[in-house]
Amino acid sequence: MVCVKIAVFDFDGTLYHRRPDGTYSFNPQDLEAISAWRDNGNLAIAATGRSRSALTFAMPPEDALVFDYRVLSNGASATTGNGADLIYSYPIDTDILRAAVEKFGDTEGVAIFGTTVGPVDGAFSVNTKTGDLFTDHFAHMTLSEIPDHTFAVVPIRVTDPALRRHVVSWAEQFPQVTVAQNLDYVDIMANGRNKGTGVLELLEHLGINRRDVGIYTFGDSWNDLDMHAIADQSFSFTHSPADVKEATDHVIEAVADVLNGLA
Repeated sequence: MVCVKIAVFDFDGTLYHRRPDGTYSFNPQDLEAISAWRDNGNLAIAATGRSRSALTFAMPPEDALVFDYRVLSNGASATTGNGADLIYSYPIDTDILRAAVEKFGDTEGVAIFGTTVGPVDGAFSVNTKTGDLFTDHFAHMTLSEIPDHTFAVVPIRVTDPALRRHVVSWAEQFPQVTVAQNLDYVDIMANGRNKGTGVLELLEHLGINRRDVGIYTFGDSWNDLDMHAIADQSFSFTHSPADVKEATDHVIEAVADVLNGLA
């Protein structure tokens, strides 16, 4: 018997949208729907590739969007809803970060970052022509600073599809990692980590039996597929890649279009 309903939300491209003028913003109707969902006694969980600090950086002010829990770094860590308390983390082998910088640090069209389980994320090499709001607040770091931080993900921004495939192929040679793609980014995490395993492990920490909950997932890109695979109902978007649409139960325009009906 389902006694708890859980909505799991990707962040970028699902709730937080790039507009034609290059700015980013939320749809107010989505935020209102999530608030009503929680007011009805349901749980709202973020499941994002963003790190602990990167998600906090992008959250709207004045409690316009509240999550009960946050699954971060593509399932490599999780926190309480306000991001204050770390529930679990799976750091990546930092040799992978060093290898990425050594391999692609001078490659045109590639930017290499390291996101942590703590309050600061790092930019190690940026050779892209345009910046990205996702990483503009990252601190410049060098290889010598790696021991000072606990890294969860190595995000590599590659805007050229052919070069991105090369980066993916290179990363997949390492048995100690999982590789995920999210539009312009290749994310490298500890082996076995993804949004699906991250959500399920969070439930275990909370003492919630999977059979006792209904899970509804909302996500627009490839790194959401493992999350969609554990859902009772999964939702992608009209702007999602074709294979993501095919892998989900429903294709929608916006979260607000369906969330109220699920409550």
